Amino acid sequence: MKQSAQIFNHYFINSVADLITQQPKTVLANFSLRESFPHEFNIPVTETEVICTLSSLKNKTMCGYTGLSNKILKLCGNVTSKPLTHIYNKLLTSGICPDHLKYTNIKQCFKKGEKSQISNYKPIALLTGFSKIFELLIFHTLKHDLVSNNILANE
Repeated sequence: MKQSAQIFNHYFINSVADLITQQPKTVLANFSLRESFPHEFNIPVTETEVICTLSSLKNKTMCGYTGLSNKILKLCGNVTSKPLTHIYNKLLTSGICPDHLKYTNIKQCFKKGEKSQISNYKPIALLTGFSKIFELLIFHTLKHDLVSNNILANE
C-alpha cells in the first residue's frame, strides 16, 4: 500500500511540474490582471452569506482531516455562522490563509482503462468543510463583483 501511494505521489508531482513549465510567465499575467481590475473588490462577507454557503454544502459524510463532515457543519450552522463570518473576514482582509485550511487528503480515483496504468487515475482532494466554505465564499463574492462591474458576462 505504501509503495503504491509513493508511485501515485511521484507521478502526480511530476505531472504538476510539467504543467508549470508549460504555463506563461505569471509575472506578466498578474500585472495584466491588476491593470484590468482598477477598482477594489467588496471583500467582507456577511453572516447570511456564510449560512447560505453552509446550507448549500452537499450532505456528504466523508470529511477531510478534521473529521467533521458537511452534514455536521450544516447542522451546527446557526451556532457557528457568526464566529465563522468573523474568521473568514479576518482571513480576507489580512490576505493570510492559515496552513490548516490548506491541508487536504488526496485519494486516487480510477477514471477508465487499464487499472495497472497510473495515468488512468486522477487525484481527488478531500478538503475540510471549513476550506470548502471559504472557497465558495470567495468564488461567489468574486463572481458577483465581476458580473456587477461588467467584467464577466453573466451566463
